[in-house]
Amino acid sequence: MKSNKPTREERIARALLLNGSFSEREGVTQLNITSGRNEISNIERKLNIKVNRVWEKTADGLGQYYRYSIADKEQAYKMIQFTNTLTQARNAEPFNATETRAILARFKGKI
Repeated sequence: MKSNKPTREERIARALLLNGSFSEREGVTQLNITSGRNEISNIERKLNIKVNRVWEKTADGLGQYYRYSIADKEQAYKMIQFTNTLTQARNAEPFNATETRAILARFKGKI
């Protein structure tokens, strides 16, 4: 029996695609995922991509965390396909054509 619950990778990939970026801090506060960098690394390995990473400081300036973003349209397309595969495996609704076009429209170039 398959789980209807999205995997951590799926949740992070969807957040990255829908929001344009994703931080480790948002993973904890919004997705209840600690160590989101592990899922980012797994996604990169599986899709043979390298997402952008930028250090951000915490409000008090004492700590820092990564903010991840998709580098280009090709990466976005690969991540959409990956996310849709995970979503369909649990019999949920994948990104539709309109959502896919909207995500890809944020990036220049062709696939």
